[in-house]
Amino acid sequence: MTRKTLITTLAAATFTLSSAWAQPGQGPGMNGQKQMNMQKKQGKKGKTVFLITRGLPHYSKILMMMWDDPKLALTPEQKSKLEPIRNRTMSQIQEIAPQVKKLTNEIVKGIKSGANAESLSSKVDTLASLKAKATKAHLQCVQETRTILSPQQLEYIHEHLKQTRKKHKKRS
Repeated sequence: MTRKTLITTLAAATFTLSSAWAQPGQGPGMNGQKQMNMQKKQGKKGKTVFLITRGLPHYSKILMMMWDDPKLALTPEQKSKLEPIRNRTMSQIQEIAPQVKKLTNEIVKGIKSGANAESLSSKVDTLASLKAKATKAHLQCVQETRTILSPQQLEYIHEHLKQTRKKHKKRS
C-alpha cells in the first residue's frame, strides 16, 4: 500500500470514527447546532462501505432506475452485458458490507469503553482494507459500464445525475 493510500485510508477511518461518537457541541470550533446540521447532511457518509463517498457515479443503481427509459434506449445486448456486471459488483459489496459494519461498531465500542488506539489498530487496518476492496469493485463496475454505454447514453445519465443533485440541494 502506498503512503498516500495509507494516509487517505487512515483519514477516512478516523473521520468515520470521530463522526460516529462525537456529541453535539464537542467538535473543534463548532457549536452543537452547527455540528448536528452537518451530521444530518452527511447522512450515511460515515456508514458507507466505500473509501470515496462522493463524486463517483453509481452506474448500477442509476441504470436499474432507468433500465427501460426510452431516452436512455439500452439495447437488449447492452442489458445482457450490464446485468452480470451489476450482479458481480453487488455480490462483492453485499459480502463486504456486514464486515464493515461489524468492524466499525467494534472500533467505536472499543474506543468508547476506554480501549487505547494501539489495541484497535489491526481492526482499523482490516476496516481500511475492506473499504478499499469495495471501492476497487466500484471502480471496476464504473469502468466496465462505460465500455458498454455509448457516449450519448453516458451524457444522458450524467445530465440526469446533475438534475437529481439540484433537486436534492433545493430540499436541503
